[in-house]
Amino acid sequence: MNPLSHIGIAAPLHLLRSTIFHLSQKTIKNSVSREYLGLCAYLNFDCVLDIKKSARVEFNDEGFLVLGTERSSFKGWARHTKLYMLDNSRLIVNGVNQIGRGSLVWLLEGGQLEIGGGGFTAGLNMLIAKESIKIGKNCQIAFGTTISDHDFHKTYSKSVQNPETAPVVIGDGVWIGMNATILKGVNIGDGAIVAAGALVTSDVPERAMVGGVPAKVIKTGIEFYG
Repeated sequence: MNPLSHIGIAAPLHLLRSTIFHLSQKTIKNSVSREYLGLCAYLNFDCVLDIKKSARVEFNDEGFLVLGTERSSFKGWARHTKLYMLDNSRLIVNGVNQIGRGSLVWLLEGGQLEIGGGGFTAGLNMLIAKESIKIGKNCQIAFGTTISDHDFHKTYSKSVQNPETAPVVIGDGVWIGMNATILKGVNIGDGAIVAAGALVTSDVPERAMVGGVPAKVIKTGIEFYG
């Protein structure tokens, strides 16, 4: 699917915003796709961007990012997409990726989000990294999904602080259903499926389907073709 197939009357505004972003010193263009006017990204003109001076967006493997457009067949169902990057944070874009309209990408100080090519989030998603989130190739993330590598608060066991952050790793070809939540320290294997509304607090094996609160394995040996 062409990630720019939806463009319409607002395209000149989108392209102006995208060109300004492309020329920004906050982008590192190691390898950018030449299929989309040579730009590293296509941004909806009403996206909210707050990228601190030391933060960087890095593009590799003919990287290209579509940010804040209507991936879903529903029109006008979500508002502005927001990208907040604090000091020394990094967004790494490998290949062509789409982050849907109404989503929040929030990288705290020193946090890193890496996304592989061929994937998308449908919209109204939250991707929040204080340490590290890595999403593999060809992943499909339905609307309303939240992925966070930290707790936003401190907890204690016998007066000893529990870990507040832990990296999240999502393998290749993973399908995450609508309104699922992926919490800190989770590793999801290649080809796995996370059911709608699941709360994932522990690792998911390759080609397994999980669901429930907390999520448990429902089926194994699953094949998902997108």
